[in-house]
Amino acid sequence: MTFLKVKILFIILFTSTLFSQNNFLVETSVSASFKMGSMQSESKILYTEQGYFSKVKFAFKGKGVARLMSRDMHNGTMISFQDSTIKKINFNKKKFTLNTFEEVLKKKKDNQIDDTLDKDNEIEKFSISEFPEKINGFEAYKLIIGESNSTQIWFTKKSFEPAFVKKMKEQIDKFENNWFEISGNFSKYGIDEDVVIVKFISNDNDGNFDFNLITHKTINTVPDNFKIPENFKKVRKL
Repeated sequence: MTFLKVKILFIILFTSTLFSQNNFLVETSVSASFKMGSMQSESKILYTEQGYFSKVKFAFKGKGVARLMSRDMHNGTMISFQDSTIKKINFNKKKFTLNTFEEVLKKKKDNQIDDTLDKDNEIEKFSISEFPEKINGFEAYKLIIGESNSTQIWFTKKSFEPAFVKKMKEQIDKFENNWFEISGNFSKYGIDEDVVIVKFISNDNDGNFDFNLITHKTINTVPDNFKIPENFKKVRKL
């Protein structure tokens, strides 16, 4: 093999590696308990430069009259910016729906309600740890909020989202609310807005909440479990 062929092969391999690395994986878990029952969830979210895929397992176990609301779900969402479509997937039923962006936005507009909340700018008593600790495999600092330390947040400065992920999140918010990632503006506590929340614990009289970031990293390829199986049926409504 000549030097020219070797050089061309290297360029091809290097270029393909660059493009294959534009995938970002986020995995989280959430558990909560309250008067009506308890819930557990696991989410896997994949961002690529062409789209977004989320897989969420959600289980709710109700107490008393809320037992009728108990459920065990495994759903997914696939958003493609290549063909401007959104697929909603029910893994338990092995079915999915397909709609255009235009159809989804129209339906969202028709069902939209005013959820404007008054922003609380009051700063509660808080403290931030001087040194980091290892939480879920991340180097994280601890933020404690409130007199009774009812809210504890660990955040890392070592893991950042690629620019394409931030840009895509802005687009995704138009179509999908992501309840399985913890984000917020903690600048009033002197924390940079780009930090990543690793763990979030809240305990009060109404119950407790525990969020954990499991994975937050770039991956080279799209895993097979982020594809709709061939035996899933396309339907008009799930």
